[in-house]
Amino acid sequence: MTNKTTYTKHIEMSADEMANLAVWDRAVLRAWQDPEFRQKLIDDPNKVLSDLGFKVPPGVAFVVVENTAERRHIVLPSAPSGDVSVLPLDTSPLHDYDPGF
Repeated sequence: MTNKTTYTKHIEMSADEMANLAVWDRAVLRAWQDPEFRQKLIDDPNKVLSDLGFKVPPGVAFVVVENTAERRHIVLPSAPSGDVSVLPLDTSPLHDYDPGF
């Protein structure tokens, strides 16, 4: 038996971000059930998401990739812009950074 530790990450989201998250949740569920929709989402995510009510920011091109048992994607976040200092990540097991896997 494996002991698992869980935690909740609290972030502030705008109303548009919350609405987009709800659209994304519905898109994921539909993609799991409908292979044709899944392929359209991969091929043209901005159009498919926009058609579902997702507010795509101007000038942003989304890319959808699919994880499999043999292949996992790790997203490298863009470097912060402006007058922001970059500090080393907390290496404790429950730090606030979520790498997505």
